[in-house]
Amino acid sequence: MFARVNTAKNRNFLVEIAMIVVGINIALWFEGWFDDLGDAETEQQYLAGLRDDLEVDVALLDSVIEFNGRRLELLAEVVSNLGTLAEAPAEEQAKAMFIPSSYHFFEPSDFTYSSMQESGDFRLLADADTKTRLLRLVRRYRLIDTLQKNFIQAMDDEYIPLMMAGFDLIEQRVTDPAIIESQVFKNFFPYTYQDIETRVKVYKQARDEANELLELIEAQIRD
Repeated sequence: MFARVNTAKNRNFLVEIAMIVVGINIALWFEGWFDDLGDAETEQQYLAGLRDDLEVDVALLDSVIEFNGRRLELLAEVVSNLGTLAEAPAEEQAKAMFIPSSYHFFEPSDFTYSSMQESGDFRLLADADTKTRLLRLVRRYRLIDTLQKNFIQAMDDEYIPLMMAGFDLIEQRVTDPAIIESQVFKNFFPYTYQDIETRVKVYKQARDEANELLELIEAQIRD
């Protein structure tokens, strides 16, 4: 008799334990499900932010490419006439002086990407191809930043001191004709041409990659 009572109690105890375990698992499943829903919604917000940033980047890259394309044309003209620039009218000399120092750089709209990295939410991007393309584009942007900084450094170290020493910014004229004959001055024009030509190629690569990533992201955004 006592054995039957103990057996029944043990059975009830096991049933209660099983119910508790099942209840905990169900609760954990619902918690994970709600977390997944939250992550999916957050991912959509990040995708929308990346889309907006990329649209700005593509428009700016188009502008930078166009501007620097015109600069290449001007530089090519000056390079071909460097030998006679010393005898050219003052207006033509002044125009030539400003061509290397006039630039239009690219600065990416990386707010969304930076936010994802800082918060650890980069993992929320479910599509592996999107992650790979985004990281590749970021590396391209860093290359652009390095190229642009290198050009500014060359300007600060060589061309700007030369210009400030022999050119009157108020009267817009060369005050020291010797700077036009200097090797630094003559070299800086072909150097600038080659530098811009290199940067334009990288700008175009970045624009193509940004467009491809933009198309991929737009396909993942729910209406």
